[in-house]
Amino acid sequence: MPVIPEKKWQPKPGLLDILKGRQRAILRIDADRTIGEINPHIYGHFIEHLERCIYGGIWTENGERLREDVLRLVQPLKPPVIRYPGGNFASAYHWEDGVGPRESRPKRFDPAWKVEESNQVGTDEFIEFCRRTGAEPYICVNDATGTPEEAARWVAYCNQDAQGEQGRRRAVNGHPEPYNVRLWGIGNEVWGQWQAGHTDAAGFVQRLRPIVAAMRAVDPAIQIVAVGDTLTDDADPAARRWNETVLREAGDLIDYLSFHLYQPGQAGWPENSDPEALYYTLCAAPHSAEKDIQRLAEFIKQAAPGRSIKVALDEWNVWPAPPEGAASMHDVHYTMRDALYAAGMLNAFQRQSKVLTLANLAQMVNVLPLIVTNERQSYATPIYYPFEMYRRMEPIALDVGVDSPVYQSQALGNIEAMEQVPYIDVSATRSRGGQRVVLGIVNRHPTRRVDLSVRLSGFSDLSPKNGWLLRHADPLAENSFVNPGNVKSKVVDLRQIGKKSRFTLDLPPCSVSVIALE
Repeated sequence: MPVIPEKKWQPKPGLLDILKGRQRAILRIDADRTIGEINPHIYGHFIEHLERCIYGGIWTENGERLREDVLRLVQPLKPPVIRYPGGNFASAYHWEDGVGPRESRPKRFDPAWKVEESNQVGTDEFIEFCRRTGAEPYICVNDATGTPEEAARWVAYCNQDAQGEQGRRRAVNGHPEPYNVRLWGIGNEVWGQWQAGHTDAAGFVQRLRPIVAAMRAVDPAIQIVAVGDTLTDDADPAARRWNETVLREAGDLIDYLSFHLYQPGQAGWPENSDPEALYYTLCAAPHSAEKDIQRLAEFIKQAAPGRSIKVALDEWNVWPAPPEGAASMHDVHYTMRDALYAAGMLNAFQRQSKVLTLANLAQMVNVLPLIVTNERQSYATPIYYPFEMYRRMEPIALDVGVDSPVYQSQALGNIEAMEQVPYIDVSATRSRGGQRVVLGIVNRHPTRRVDLSVRLSGFSDLSPKNGWLLRHADPLAENSFVNPGNVKSKVVDLRQIGKKSRFTLDLPPCSVSVIALE
């Protein structure tokens, strides 16, 4: 595993910053300029049987029970959807090994990660976790070493009433009521040579069609997510061919075409030597991701005209190089900088909510982690807090106008270079009746405060009430077991601003703000 130690960087205001003082930006919000309805699944999550995500993470090491300390951290997020059991793990997973009496569940060898896995956590345990956190389950089936009949039995186990064969089996295992799982993914990254069951697009479609037919014979109401590939700016011909074949040959069967995006990816790791340049590039990366979403949506429109197929970004995260001494390539220490990235991604998802209706951060615990655990404790990493703050968003996305100072960012790995990156990145949502507006605002400047002039149009008697602020003077600040609250959001009272159609928000440097207008 190549590991490039990341240099420390403590930005300080330069002479020019001191002379110029605050930056200024303008935000224009019109009640009638709507993008559309936001599917709450864009704020989703992902858990996989990988390293310590499941055992020793969400569940105890032996898998016998959920960890209450982790539940206390997950529940405030109100996760709308959670994807499971993989990931690469899904391509060799046989779900029936993970149900029934625990003592009779066999262990299995995972060829993707070359480890032996327990089956103490399976379908019933996953559904329990979803129920206790309020999440909708999203299950990824084994298209590689599994069969259509096996996939159909899984749907039946989850969705059949207790009179059917699999429904009775579920009831015997202590769960008489159907789980009503609606979201089902078929396979994972099967275009990749590292993946068990790797094949070309024609081979994937040949497997997908009978699997979907068998699953829908059990429950016609389920929604299907098919494996797609990322369309980068260089118009990767292999990715285009893959997506085109899947859409042409199986577009009549699917509801979503997925892609995965980890920025900057391992190709960007050797260049991580300049922490200041890396800061600016990673903060700009959500705009590159937004173009990837738009590009795939337009491709679907052209390759599958007349079909209502949405984009699913069902694995995404920022993935800089692991620090020196990391236990694995997934052992990343997230910082305040990465929280700016996460908030920027959520802003991008809201802006693209007409085409993007499902997204899953990878992953929830210990693996590119939202939450970190050891045997006794757990803490939230900085990327946790944008999710905690953005759960207050309203359901209608607004198309806003932002006049902001800009900067240039360098290309890195799968992140393209950009000439005009706004320091101030904003998404805006409103209630269906327009009585409430919630803003998500990122100030990417590492050292300068920004006066953001907000101008409302088409709203009556709205004023700032509450705000939630995430900030730290050090962009590379992180949390730890010793100092779990080093980077943490706080509530800000904004009622002193009063009822105005125009007002100014004071945005600290290197910060994420969520502002509620009522």
